[in-house]
Amino acid sequence: MQNSGAAIELVSVQSLRPYPRNARRHSKVQIKQIAASIKRFGFNNPILIADNGEIVAGHGRLAAAKLLGLKTVPTLRLSHLNEAERRAYVIADNQLALNAGWDEDLLGLELKEEPRRDEAK
Repeated sequence: MQNSGAAIELVSVQSLRPYPRNARRHSKVQIKQIAASIKRFGFNNPILIADNGEIVAGHGRLAAAKLLGLKTVPTLRLSHLNEAERRAYVIADNQLALNAGWDEDLLGLELKEEPRRDEAK
């Protein structure tokens, strides 16, 4: 694992720059959903950035942070990736999320808010 020494750091929202060739698009509805999630659960997924502040992954989270009026956001610098690797990661990160599926039975249990067996007392 190449990035084992990396640490989360709070960075000014204004200092971050979108990756201009990011092919992933976020609708206004989705940005509001991300903002609602951040408001409810916290900012638990840092924005991945290059050393120059360019966003590698997290454009939607940044838009949501701006919507919420946040001044700083948690980031993780991907200093171990060169430019070509960052470009490849942008695509891989977006595509890998799309490749996931759902276990319909487990999802149904979660949506019914049934306690897990190991939590029931």
